Amino acid sequence: MAVKGNTVVFRTLCFLIILHFVIALINAATITEMETLHTSLFTGYNKNVRPITNQNSAINVNIYMTIKSIREFDEVDERFSFVAALLLVWTDEKLQWDPSVNGGIEQLTVSFGDVWVPEMTLSSPSSKGSTIGKSTDRIRVDQFGQMEWIPAGLIESTCSVNAKKFPFDTQSCDTSFTSLGYKSHEVNLLAGMPDISFDAYAPHTLWDVTGSKVNVITVATGNESEITFTIKLKRDSTFAVINIIMPISILSMLNVLVFLLVPESGERIGYCITTLLAIAVYMTIVNDLLPQTSKPVPLITYKLFIDLFISALIVCVTILNMRLYSRDDSYIVPAWLKSVYRFLTCTRSKISRIGNGEVEPVIVISSKNSKQIIPDSKSGYSEKEKIHELEKSEGEGNLITWKKISYMVDWIVLFTSIFMSLLNVIIFVGLAKS
Repeated sequence: MAVKGNTVVFRTLCFLIILHFVIALINAATITEMETLHTSLFTGYNKNVRPITNQNSAINVNIYMTIKSIREFDEVDERFSFVAALLLVWTDEKLQWDPSVNGGIEQLTVSFGDVWVPEMTLSSPSSKGSTIGKSTDRIRVDQFGQMEWIPAGLIESTCSVNAKKFPFDTQSCDTSFTSLGYKSHEVNLLAGMPDISFDAYAPHTLWDVTGSKVNVITVATGNESEITFTIKLKRDSTFAVINIIMPISILSMLNVLVFLLVPESGERIGYCITTLLAIAVYMTIVNDLLPQTSKPVPLITYKLFIDLFISALIVCVTILNMRLYSRDDSYIVPAWLKSVYRFLTCTRSKISRIGNGEVEPVIVISSKNSKQIIPDSKSGYSEKEKIHELEKSEGEGNLITWKKISYMVDWIVLFTSIFMSLLNVIIFVGLAKS
């Protein structure tokens, strides 16, 4: 009984399959029926007339966009190009038929030049006006007159660049289209989706897509509608950080190390000038990567200017400090400069003053004997000269010379420059990442 039941089911299934193919063969449209339908539809068809019965009404055109890849984003020329496909859907009331009397035909494919199309033009071109669509395009139409047109290709649009936070910047690029030659009450552009489709998108090496949106607006004249596709991009900052930010920061740190070179080496001036030129070269490289009319001015431009200023200041201080180092000891170091030196080196003066302003006698104890040094008030020396003589009599270890003052300046400028360079980097990164 089970075998007989399976045989019945198998026979029934085979009968249904054969019946399906027979019906499909009977309903299959022949080439003659296709040509007849095409001739009947396009007899008297005028593609220059909007295909809507009520000519006072607007034809609604739904527009979708799918982006395949980003080809180029030139920040200097503010040019944005990408490969994309548009899907335009509208209803042509002239191209409608009954499939039951036309061999079951439900869809047709027609040439771009044979039917009315809402010709679209790029209203934000990078160089010259660009009309969407080619004569080789094909358009599908169904029995209800719904038209589907998919123009695809390279779209080159302008994009206003905001490079304030370069290389941690984000960009928002608008690509706008309008129906050429039609007012908004004749052709009404509608957004098919609230955003752009990236289902077939191939990622870009430098820019990441963070979002998109679609808006339909009325242009300034108030007569034409315009659809705008907005793409939000975020720069991959790895390349710029490794090749620009890090080298500049390293150069800034190397620049301050000039004060650790001994003056006798004779390399100080050449070293700091070479570093200054290297920073200037990097400043030129960065300026070539950014638009010249960028507003606001990129933060990295201010950072590079501060680095250049610090480097130039180091060159000036190095030159002046070399003069201090080479100054003859016959020129007495000013008392205030000695006080600064003693304060920074945490040393105390062995020379004190008595109430009447004269120099108090000083006892100097040496390894062999002790002696009292009393300045001769009748020798004609000034008070500063007497103090200088007393310091000399105490030994070279206690004498504050111009070389010691030069070393003091080296350390002061070294730590000050390091602090300024680090502060410059921290402020730049903080503002750019915020």
